[in-house]
Amino acid sequence: MRKMFAVAAALVLAPSLALGAGFALFEAGNRGLGMGGAFTAVADDPSAMFWNSAGLAFQNDKGVQLMGGVTLIAPEQTFYGEDPYPGVGYSVEQESQIFTPLHGYLVVPLGDRTTFGFSVLTPFGLGTWWPDDHAGRFISKRVDLYAFDFSPNLAFKLSENFALGIGADYRVSTIDLTRSIPLVDPFQQQISEVGQVHIYTDGMGNDGWGWHAGLLGKLGSGFQVGINYRSGITVDYEGYAEFSQFSTGNPELDAIVAATIPFDETISGVTKIDFPDYVTVGLSWSNEKFTISGQWGRMGWSSFQELELTFPNDPEFNEVIPEDYEDSSDYRLGMEFRASEKIAIQAGAVYDETPQPTSSMTPLLGDSDRLGVSLGLSWIHRSWRMDLGSEYLMIDDRGTEGTSEAGYEGWYESSAILAGATLTFYF
Repeated sequence: MRKMFAVAAALVLAPSLALGAGFALFEAGNRGLGMGGAFTAVADDPSAMFWNSAGLAFQNDKGVQLMGGVTLIAPEQTFYGEDPYPGVGYSVEQESQIFTPLHGYLVVPLGDRTTFGFSVLTPFGLGTWWPDDHAGRFISKRVDLYAFDFSPNLAFKLSENFALGIGADYRVSTIDLTRSIPLVDPFQQQISEVGQVHIYTDGMGNDGWGWHAGLLGKLGSGFQVGINYRSGITVDYEGYAEFSQFSTGNPELDAIVAATIPFDETISGVTKIDFPDYVTVGLSWSNEKFTISGQWGRMGWSSFQELELTFPNDPEFNEVIPEDYEDSSDYRLGMEFRASEKIAIQAGAVYDETPQPTSSMTPLLGDSDRLGVSLGLSWIHRSWRMDLGSEYLMIDDRGTEGTSEAGYEGWYESSAILAGATLTFYF
């Protein structure tokens, strides 16, 4: 029985790693956020290191640049139950949260044709937090996931009109998950909440490497074309599970639980996840006052077809869990109006598809297609620049349609508000 509970606790780590569009972050800079993220063919500030590092090669006239900022993300989600469980008429709202993904960049010219850059980004993040007594607490109460990329970049001006950018990505990822432990009460023949399991990973040991490359070309008459590719990254995780016992009010049952669940042990297991690659293609047009940009992106979530769980001390419990994610696309439009030498206004829109099949929607992640509209405002001075960005995400209502592999049927109603600020200094 102790091994059974240990394995059950470790297995719950699996769906928490099932990232969808809801966990992918594109908040690499608040000017780009204001333009709907349509920045691959613009790439004219340090956030080019995310959207298209080739753009760094055309920024040498700005000298050394230091950019940093934060985006505040406030999601909302309500779950409405369907039969057979938790049943029609049941509903629950997530607890209020604000997430704060950071971005930071350093750009240093190395001559007329070569530029060095270094970035720190949060390309995946967020989480879910439901009330402790909600009907899906045996699947998840709270989960937080973050991935941090540390990336050196080099950009080369191949000619006056074309540039190449390349870079390496070192990714560190952390996961933290809490859920309740169910047990069939042998005295009353019903499910009892007998405890809680906390599953977590430490930081630097869960890491992986990837790379990215981009091209940017000036076509004349104000047109630019850009293409950028970010490779997939495999992160190896070691997870740990710790247990807390809850009193059921029945001393005899509590004694049985205490004898079977390993409250005095830390259980470990290992797994890995293949984070998707991401390719973007964009076209922009600019004159003295306006920039208009369009972009298509494709995220390779089909790499996430299964999740393999390995227990070094108990190999008989090794398992491969199917996930069956699909590749997904996003479509972005953006514009910037430079009202004066000191003021610029941005606006944009994005449509982002979900890769998550309905069968894997749970309280860990209930994802759907989303439409976002954005606005931005910039103050520009000789030695510094401030960019403010905002976005409202309208996420499609989506249900499990009777396909839930977890047996938790219903539909999710979601939205999110984003707002942030970025400062850039020129030296």
